[in-house]
Amino acid sequence: MNILENITFSTEKANVFSIKKSDKIKYFAVALGKNAVLKKHIAPVPATLVVLKGEINFLIQDETINMKQFDIYEIPVNVEHEVVGVSDENLFSVAQEL
Repeated sequence: MNILENITFSTEKANVFSIKKSDKIKYFAVALGKNAVLKKHIAPVPATLVVLKGEINFLIQDETINMKQFDIYEIPVNVEHEVVGVSDENLFSVAQEL
């Protein structure tokens, strides 16, 4: 399986590809085109974000964190955030601990 062969980059919306789901973990990839937004949401469980390609802006608590390829961020539980694509093709993975 190859993530890039199973996901598309859109400037209109985020595209999500499920990598693995079990009773202990939910692991997925998100693709964003330039200026596409993964709208505000919360993570109800501990989650780790890894930028795989491109560049994103992670907006949380009135702060913008610019993240580039291979940057890692521990997403706080129950804190509203959103993600905006900066490059033409932006890809990140999220691992949630269930």
